Amino acid sequence: MYRFLSVLILFLLTGCGPRYVIHNQYIPPASSAMQGCLTNCTIVRQSCQDRCQRDYQFCLEDAFGRAKVAEREALRDYDMALMRYNTEFLHYQHALHSWERDYYDFSRDYNHFALKCEKEKDGYACKKRDELKSYLKRLNRDRPREPRVPMRVSFDQILADQQRLCSNDCGCDTGYDHCYVGCGGQVIPHKICVENCD
Repeated sequence: MYRFLSVLILFLLTGCGPRYVIHNQYIPPASSAMQGCLTNCTIVRQSCQDRCQRDYQFCLEDAFGRAKVAEREALRDYDMALMRYNTEFLHYQHALHSWERDYYDFSRDYNHFALKCEKEKDGYACKKRDELKSYLKRLNRDRPREPRVPMRVSFDQILADQQRLCSNDCGCDTGYDHCYVGCGGQVIPHKICVENCD
């Protein structure tokens, strides 16, 4: 419990902290002769971004087909899990019925010997009471556990998972920064607070 509270407090504190983004400052090269080099960097970045956006859109469109395939597999897995669950549930019901019968019998015996021990101070009855109490504790601990019902995944969830596999971050800006520096310019990153700033 203490560990859970510590994690929760840490999460809340970090969740409320400031959020930063990095913005680059671009200082062009001193020589104007390098302007063509910088223009080429811009063209290469734009081409990279266009290709990246096309690939991203294609990935999003393709996600529907992938999700349909994944849904068929998920339904097959769900059907198998449901069959396993039904079998396990029947075993659970049988085990629970047997457990309840035993628990009732041992509870009745415990109450009998506990009453006899208390009223008559009978040593044998007190010994049996203690044995039965210990056994009932063990029986409580070993109570059959109901199997978990399998969850059926919705198509919307599968589609969202497939769409999350698509990315429109192709590193075009990083390539541009390297190109810019290669042309003699400078790239100076600035950390800027955008949320929960002091």
